[in-house]
Amino acid sequence: MSKLKIAWLFPDTLYLHGERGNILALERFAKLAGFEPEVTKIDFKSTFKPLEYDLIFCPPGEISSFKPIVDKLLLVKDELKAFMESGKVLLVTGTSMAIWGGEILRNDGTRLEGLGLVKFNTVEKDMVYGDDIYFTCQYNGKEMEMLCSQIQMADFISDGAASFGKIIYGYGNTGVDKAEGFMVNNSIFTNCLGPMLVTNPWLTKEIMKVLGGRDVKLDFHLERQSFETKKDLTLSKETNLNN
Repeated sequence: MSKLKIAWLFPDTLYLHGERGNILALERFAKLAGFEPEVTKIDFKSTFKPLEYDLIFCPPGEISSFKPIVDKLLLVKDELKAFMESGKVLLVTGTSMAIWGGEILRNDGTRLEGLGLVKFNTVEKDMVYGDDIYFTCQYNGKEMEMLCSQIQMADFISDGAASFGKIIYGYGNTGVDKAEGFMVNNSIFTNCLGPMLVTNPWLTKEIMKVLGGRDVKLDFHLERQSFETKKDLTLSKETNLNN
């Protein structure tokens, strides 16, 4: 059984919204796909060599905590770029997308530069927006529906980056178009919380296939029933969204 090496970035700083559930889903599906998962927590004292890992997970955190994280990751920026270009999987959820983009404009007028590895900029919002988010996406050649929650602290404005999904209901990147998140090769940057890989296991299955595991044969009947119930409820809500 081959190892699947997972780097979990700054879990004591980026810890919002129960996204540890994505790590649990990755571990479970990795075993089903024939891997031996090995999760390493990366913190400020760690020696981080991105190319030693198969998958990197960056969960959401407060924007006020991003500068030291960006400074730490800048030390391995070239390796992170090579990681993404190689087709390995980087999964970034929620507000932490800002770390990987260009300029971050805070709501107090101050500015911070992200890693610049994905072509978008971030503008912090004056208010936090929370709601469901329902969209379609394509990953590993498979079309799929995704249903999550979204807790939006910033707008993510594309400067040429391709979106991950197309909004059916929800705010997405800016609330004014149908773009949801970004995608670079097999790397996903998404507003989708939940945690996403638990509530949308069909995506977790495809991630394992991308990483070279065998196809995970699971019956998603109950998950599909739950998905359809949540979808019906989401689409029946009154909303002031106009995108």
